[in-house]
Order: sequence, then structure tokens, then C-alpha cells
Amino acid sequence: MKGANVSWSRTLKVRQLLRAQLEVGEEIALLFSDIRGFSTYAVEMGDRAAFRLTQLHEGILKDRISEYGILVKSLGDGVMAAFETASLAIQAAVSIQQAFRERNSENPDDPIDVGIGIATGTPVMTDIDFIGHSVNLSQRLSGHAKSGQILVPTALCPKTVLPISLRFVSAGERALKGIGSEFVTEVVWIQEIARISDALDQITLILTEQGTIVVELAKDAKQEIRDAMEQLRRARAEEEGMLSAFLQRQVGRLTQRLMGVPYSAMRIVREQNVRDLRLAVRANTLSVGTTDGTFSLNGVDPLAAKGFIELAQKAQ
Repeated sequence: MKGANVSWSRTLKVRQLLRAQLEVGEEIALLFSDIRGFSTYAVEMGDRAAFRLTQLHEGILKDRISEYGILVKSLGDGVMAAFETASLAIQAAVSIQQAFRERNSENPDDPIDVGIGIATGTPVMTDIDFIGHSVNLSQRLSGHAKSGQILVPTALCPKTVLPISLRFVSAGERALKGIGSEFVTEVVWIQEIARISDALDQITLILTEQGTIVVELAKDAKQEIRDAMEQLRRARAEEEGMLSAFLQRQVGRLTQRLMGVPYSAMRIVREQNVRDLRLAVRANTLSVGTTDGTFSLNGVDPLAAKGFIELAQKAQ
């Protein structure tokens, strides 16, 4: 009970500080976390399993968030948090991703993939929520983040000092729903040697200084595949001349494109020792052989893939 009182007292204090900052026009930081693949997990595993997943996710986040800021609300497959500065939000985000990395290494067959987005601004603060552009931006960024990633607007970087163990890396320009085009930057928190992504940026392999390869997956592609297959089923059912045939060809191409990316990688262990993997490149495809099977990164630069393999061999 005493611990709960201390926690509530701290939350109250941070809320007062946030309100004071906003009243004088100072920016605060908002963080959103989002479980990758939650919709597919709920369909495949059922509501009870999905609920247990959200409780586990929220439990891991609460302790890390309360150390640096406050938990604003739970969103089922994610949470929203607020912090006095972007630096505090980033420290919390790194702590969260490190906790999930450790948790996934202990439960390799049942990983939890989380993407995080952070933005700063002067939102309207109510008794229970925050409302404004920075809220929407941080939520959209969390949706674009791969598993293990932390994304921030590039404009945030010049005014934010990172610990020496972290660094900013450009993630390019993104089209964010309801917001428009935004230049985005990743907060790199894993000590890495090299990384490589497929052409659609749906899956990334990170070679770490510890001699492991970390797999980062984009937001659930299984639902896209399921939608594509449903379109194809409907087109076949209609069987109405050339339009139906055209739809079948188009949806077939879409499904084939999607299937080659994270769908085949959804069940793999998120971090494995390099010596336990078989890496090979053929044309524009980098294949990764694991004890559970093989998945591929399509549309890669062959020279970049060969360079990645050479570095991986040296890291063994």
C-alpha cells in the first residue's frame, strides 16, 4: 500500500509539472507504444490470450514509464505516456525496448513485438487525457515503427541530447495518415555493426556487436494478406468477364508481393546467434535459414547483402 501511495504521489507531481509547462507554452513529450501483429494474434489465439498479452505488455511498460514520466491511458494493444522532456521519453522508450528484448530472449517461441513513437508539442491537457497534433503524430509514428524501433520526428533531433550509447539515424520521409508527409528519425539503441532491409522496408536484420542478429518486423502484414485473399475470393466468385480476370491478376500480384516479406518471418525467434543461422544471397534475395525454416528479404541490393554476410561471418 505504501508503494502504491508513493507511486500515486509521484504521478500527481509529474502531472502538475506537465500542466505548469504547458501553461507557459513549454513543450512536453508524448509516447505511444503499439504491439505489432496484435490483430492477427487475437484472431489466431482468441480473446482471452489477447487480453493476457495486453496485460503483460502494460505491466512491462508501467514500471519503465513511471521512472521517467506518467502513464496517461491504456489503448488495449498499446499505451500513451507523457514526459517533461523528449530526453526522458527516449530514455523510457529505450528501457521498454530493452525489457522486451530480454523478455523475448527468455521466451523465444512467444515474442512480443513493440513499436514506439515519440513527439513533442503543447497539447491541450485535460484531467484524464492530452489532445493535439503532437498526440496524433506520436501515435502515427508508433504505427510506422517496426518491432524494437523507436521513431521520432526529425525536427525533434537538434534540440535533444542523447546519451553516448544512443544515436539518431534518418528513417526517411513517411506519409502519415491524417498528418501528411513527415521526415522521421530512428533512435538506435542496439549496439550494431550493420543492418539490411527488404525493398518494402517490412523486415530489417540487425547484426549486433554481441554476435547476434535481431529481426525487426513492420506492422502486421498478415492482415494485408488476409484482405488480399478475400478480394481474390470475391473476384473468383463473381466470374464476370475480363474485369474479374483483371482483379484476380492484380490481387494475385499483391498477395505474392506481401507473402515474400514478413509473413514467413512471423514465427521466427527475434534474436539469434549468427553461428546458428545460414545466410545466402541470390540475385536480389537474401535468405535466412534458421532451425525453424527459412525466410527471405526480397529486393535487396546484392552487394549490400554480400557485405552484410561477410560482416556476419566475421562476427561469429
